[in-house]
Amino acid sequence: MYVTVKCSESLTIGNVVSYSNPSNQWELASSLTEEISVVKSLPENIGTDEVPQYVCKIIVSGVAHCVASRDVPTQGGQLNVENGKVFVDNSLTESFGFIVPKDINEADRVINSTVRIVLR
Repeated sequence: MYVTVKCSESLTIGNVVSYSNPSNQWELASSLTEEISVVKSLPENIGTDEVPQYVCKIIVSGVAHCVASRDVPTQGGQLNVENGKVFVDNSLTESFGFIVPKDINEADRVINSTVRIVLR
């Protein structure tokens, strides 16, 4: 499921984002302290050149594709976030989702590769 929201113009598809109260928009997530979503479409300016207002679609639940900030083990695991990217952190007691196990035909998932996640 996705929604259209106000966002930072610097986001790219697959970035993990959270809502920023100070800027009143969705920006790169750096931790799981806030609810997270995944950018589905590139930001689009619906404002003017003088007063830009960027919006994008974000996935709030279900399957999404993100960039890994670290190598991801074959079995996947609990989802954690840093700098808008995901990694496995099985020390978590709660998480907003998980990184799915590696498909049998999939290459090893190394840093900066695309991985599938499930957002709860």
